[in-house]
Amino acid sequence: MNDILQQAQTWLDDGLPVAVATIVRIFGSSSQPLGARMAMTTGNRFVGMVSGGCVETDVYETGQKVQREGRALMLHYQQVEDPLVEIGLNCEGQIDVLVEPLDRALLDQLACPERCAHVTLCSPDQPADPDVVHTQAAADGTATTPVPAHVIQAAQETLRGDKPQTVTFADGRVALIEPVLPPPTLLIFGGEQIAVPLVRLANVMGWRTVVSDARPAFATREKHPDADLVLAAWPDVVVQQIGVDERTYIVSLNHEARFEDAMLQALLESGRAGYIGAIGKRVRHHERLARAAEAGINLAQLPEIHTPIGLDIGGKSPEEIALSILAEIVAVRNGRPGGMLQVTRAAATSPLSLPHAK
Repeated sequence: MNDILQQAQTWLDDGLPVAVATIVRIFGSSSQPLGARMAMTTGNRFVGMVSGGCVETDVYETGQKVQREGRALMLHYQQVEDPLVEIGLNCEGQIDVLVEPLDRALLDQLACPERCAHVTLCSPDQPADPDVVHTQAAADGTATTPVPAHVIQAAQETLRGDKPQTVTFADGRVALIEPVLPPPTLLIFGGEQIAVPLVRLANVMGWRTVVSDARPAFATREKHPDADLVLAAWPDVVVQQIGVDERTYIVSLNHEARFEDAMLQALLESGRAGYIGAIGKRVRHHERLARAAEAGINLAQLPEIHTPIGLDIGGKSPEEIALSILAEIVAVRNGRPGGMLQVTRAAATSPLSLPHAK
């Protein structure tokens, strides 16, 4: 997203007209997520996507019209039988795409500061006049542009999570609400070799990465050059310094009892985490439970401990193991089982409930 806005700003700095397309509503499935954007200027230049390549040409042409006329338009796409003849999607689903001129005022709105929600209020059923209002809504109920109270309330509710959503109101207006929050934190206990590629993969995803180990020789900047923070400290100190909440994803790479028990105790005292995974065979978890029971530690107060950690992809190298761990974290974060799509999609046999095409 930042790359798209940066390129758009460069075009504006060069005096070029710019339009931006945004997915404001999805029915069924979509190859791009809610809030996906595509910025475009003249000369067949664009960045970002709103589909898997099916409709980008049509969106670009609409963007040129929007640039010339200086007004927003709404596009609706659905699956078509022959994409060589018709303009539409290859996937099962439908999307509403808002295309509007991008000036510096809108660019500033889209570059929303952390811990606010960017709200795009519009009328998808009015394609020629979607009546667009943009605002930044804060958790305290303030907004940069006046919008109805029920819109602010929806934005506040969305800010309690970390995923964009579309809310449809009784008057037919639709709000795309995009929370802007600090990046999730991957907190790794144990400076083993697997931590190195795990940090690199998380960095690619834009996550904050922290590697900690009570053994100073394992927690050095030389061993973990890509981590945002490296701490040679016991878990209680690490947890107190980092802070743990539902957007903290914890990986334990050292199942030695003295370190792991200290980690679990520190987590119990700090509050909930979004994910806890521990490396090691299943028998290690039975040992962990026994030690916790003996010490009077109630692990039920913590999220489920995923162990053995990671998805079963058969990897043995540190890089492959790191990939399986991060894949499981993403699956848990998105509430998915993490299986093969060809299996999970085949099992989803219930028909989609989609609106009629406009």
